[in-house]
Amino acid sequence: MLRTIRAKFLGVAAFFVVWLFVATGFSVIQSLGINGDLEAVSRYVTPVKDALSDVRVRQLEQISLLDRYMRVVENDGPHAPLLNGIEIEIAAKQAQIEQAFRKTFTFAALGRAQASSHFENGVLLDLDVRMREFADVSAQFSLGMERLLSRVGDGDLMDAQRQENIVRGLHRNIVLDLRNEILRLEKYAADTVESVSRSEDFLIQAEFIMMLGAVIIGVSLAYYMAHAVVVAVRKTTNALNDIQSGKLDTSLDFKGKGDFARLADAFNRMSRELRVRFRMRERFGKYVDPKVINNLINQETALENSEKRVMTVSVVNLTGFDWLAEHTPPEKLVDFLNDYLTAMTEPISNHSGIIDNFVGDRVIGFWGPPFCGENAHARHACQAALEQVARFNALKTKYADLIGDHGLDIRIGIATGEVVVGSIGTDKSRAYTVVGDCVNYANRLEKANRVYGTRILASHETANMAAGEIEMRDLDHVVLLGTEHVVYLYEVLAPGGQLSDERRDWRSKYETAMTHYREGAFDKAKPLYEAVLEFDHSDFAAQLMMNRMERLQRREQDREWNGTWIVRDPYDRRDVES
Repeated sequence: MLRTIRAKFLGVAAFFVVWLFVATGFSVIQSLGINGDLEAVSRYVTPVKDALSDVRVRQLEQISLLDRYMRVVENDGPHAPLLNGIEIEIAAKQAQIEQAFRKTFTFAALGRAQASSHFENGVLLDLDVRMREFADVSAQFSLGMERLLSRVGDGDLMDAQRQENIVRGLHRNIVLDLRNEILRLEKYAADTVESVSRSEDFLIQAEFIMMLGAVIIGVSLAYYMAHAVVVAVRKTTNALNDIQSGKLDTSLDFKGKGDFARLADAFNRMSRELRVRFRMRERFGKYVDPKVINNLINQETALENSEKRVMTVSVVNLTGFDWLAEHTPPEKLVDFLNDYLTAMTEPISNHSGIIDNFVGDRVIGFWGPPFCGENAHARHACQAALEQVARFNALKTKYADLIGDHGLDIRIGIATGEVVVGSIGTDKSRAYTVVGDCVNYANRLEKANRVYGTRILASHETANMAAGEIEMRDLDHVVLLGTEHVVYLYEVLAPGGQLSDERRDWRSKYETAMTHYREGAFDKAKPLYEAVLEFDHSDFAAQLMMNRMERLQRREQDREWNGTWIVRDPYDRRDVES
């Protein structure tokens, strides 16, 4: 609601200015489209057509010279003085033809580069390719002419006659193909002119409709502003009565920056504070760390609204749990699960994270504003993951008699990206959670640990945000089958500065080997991978790369190597092992 009558009229004037800009922009865009169509025809299509016409004329002139040449041979013999002059004219015509073909290809290639929308379908699709094909056929014709003239010069008139028949056949095909191509380009130019005419008619009609719309909307706005004050007073009175009767969900909604809008903001802050504090404690008091509740209360709209934010998501999965559940008495299994979930959730809370939910033995957490800094959530997530691994190692020692050597371990996937965060659910059951592709990405990274024999994998975005604060290893770049999207995988190793010199050398050798591997220099990469395995014989990733190189050398991938492996099933080792 605007504050004064003057402001209201200024608002109407501003509306018409914006409308004018929109209408002008629309007209400009349409005009640019029309100009683009005409420019494509005038600058590229027409020159190609003219050059092809020139080629066709020169071809006809050349075959006419051939007729004259053969008549002189028949009448005066293969060594007649006139033949040299005719041969020079034939060569000159061939040079003109080649020059014209170069012009056609140049304009066709420029058209594909500068007006690609016109050259990607229909008549103009692969126009530059067809020009090359015409040039190739013309080259064959020129070569045939040279052979014909050579046979005449050698006096082999019978072979010259056979070569003449071949040349004339090529000539007929060239002239016919050129004629068809010229007709297609002429039709395209005519159709484009007709389309431009229709577009101009549409533009005139659209401008008239926009002008009529401006009149209708302007009158409607004038009526709305006259009526709005009465409505605003009535809404305020009714809202105050509702609050007085205990309806805390009541709110006012006045648009703009006027007095009524400020009144509505003050009223809504009061009702939201009462409502949010009540609902926050009701919904989260039993499940969420008190610091989270305080943050949500300070962010007064966090409970009511959902929004898009860049955050970091972590997924922890316990491998081998099915076997443990099947072979462990219920009371011992419950004790282990309680200790396990405590060991996985406390690092999330300790590092400013939010525990999203539990799915069986999987623990999902997320980090981001307002619970930690804008640029700190990737670091917090990696630190929590490292602590989770440390705590799980201690847990394995505590329950060594229960776990035994059955390969019970955790895998962690960490991804950073845009998510929708907020209170999501039904009227009866809601949760403060995150959803989006980033969550799915974290799940895929968790599963990908199985392929590389790792425990913590992070996305490229996470690695960039945590650079310098977390020690990571550039593990691999892969492409999932059926897509062109490259997935960058990083292994989380240790907090920043806490990697030993030996481990730094081990990482450096692996990453240098990966550089040679991606460049296809397998002979340089192999000794480095062997050195990595010599330092850590359990480094499955290094052995995996060596297996891949063997497969690539056997050419088992159905494409040229470009440094990125195509994974048909990122969760099945059979696809990546020899």
